[in-house]
Amino acid sequence: MLLGIWLGGTVFMFFVAGASFATVERILRNPTPGLAQAAKPLEAGETRPLFRYFAAELNRRVFAAYGWGQVVVGTILLWFLSRQSPLDAVSLALAGALLSIAVILGLVVTPQMSELGRALDFVSRNPPPPGLAHFQSLHRTYTTLDTTKFVLGIALLTRWLFTR
Repeated sequence: MLLGIWLGGTVFMFFVAGASFATVERILRNPTPGLAQAAKPLEAGETRPLFRYFAAELNRRVFAAYGWGQVVVGTILLWFLSRQSPLDAVSLALAGALLSIAVILGLVVTPQMSELGRALDFVSRNPPPPGLAHFQSLHRTYTTLDTTKFVLGIALLTRWLFTR
């Protein structure tokens, strides 16, 4: 059950960041009358960066909490697997890999992305600011590691389904 929750959370998080920024664009394309009125004091072009900032802050908060949550779930999963008799070394290794990736994502990559993202929030992208390439590299690293973690989680789930 823990693994199912973890994998489900990972699928959910795949969509969170993209959905939040897509929602900003959707709202700005078709603002409600109330939003249009509230945004009148802002100069042209100020609304999008402000909304994108809110979306980014929400993403940073959600991904930070999810990062810590993954470490907790992974630790509990590894603890349960270590208590099984007989020990399943392959399952332990897969769960250990999942936890290792979660630690790297939650305690290294996500905090760096958050810090660098805040430094880039209101900076013009033309020309590309210093730090943007590093932020994009961190984002690719996160996506690659998270996808790897998901695939390993599916492998562990598949192992359990076919060996029990």
